[in-house]
Amino acid sequence: MNATDEDKLLLSRAYDAIELSERRGMARFVGFLNEHESAYLRANISPKRDIIYYGGYPDAVRLMLGAGAAVEDFPITAVEFSWRDEYSLRHRDILGALMALGLRRDTVGDILTDSGRAVVFLSDDITDFVMSNVDRIGSVGVRVSYADPDDLPKADIGEEQAISLSSLRLDAFVAAVCHLSRDKAAQLIKADMVTVDHVINNSVSSVLTEGCAVTVRRYGKFVLSEILGPTRKGRLRIIVRLFR
Repeated sequence: MNATDEDKLLLSRAYDAIELSERRGMARFVGFLNEHESAYLRANISPKRDIIYYGGYPDAVRLMLGAGAAVEDFPITAVEFSWRDEYSLRHRDILGALMALGLRRDTVGDILTDSGRAVVFLSDDITDFVMSNVDRIGSVGVRVSYADPDDLPKADIGEEQAISLSSLRLDAFVAAVCHLSRDKAAQLIKADMVTVDHVINNSVSSVLTEGCAVTVRRYGKFVLSEILGPTRKGRLRIIVRLFR
């Protein structure tokens, strides 16, 4: 796995937490981590070290690393935002409102949305601040309360879409799903803004296979769910699951 300077800094922070936990016999945490960061740490920290990953519920995507910790030790609180059903708020609306408060991205975990409500997993140290300072998201008034861990919205499974593309090369895929020119897609890939299965991939000619998850910074995550086969004009038809 190619490592960026940010990856190396994260690995150093993780080892600092692990070693401090081992010396003092107490839990230490790093997070919330995105999928690439979690994959990088799993690949570079020995599974023999006393660490676990957890994000507040069993199927979480954004995870904290806990050193010398049990699940119940993780400093994570689930907070619910609720609003009138006639309004529609999406993941990016809620995340944008939280980032506007000046929060670091690693203090906010998964955001699960449903009709009229969302549950957000937060680091304990920012929970009171968020609950005291959010009463609107955009133009929509919201109520804020502690979430019921047994009544969570279902995780986003994405939107399926059938598209056609010239080949399964990474640049062709990124161009198709992001509605970009092939040249612009290649620029993003070469600038380390694209990951394949949570690992940065800067090779425009990489060939994708079914099940690959491609994340393009600022555009979203796209899973190649199924390859349907060629069209009459020789292009490939595929099913993509989009997470915006």
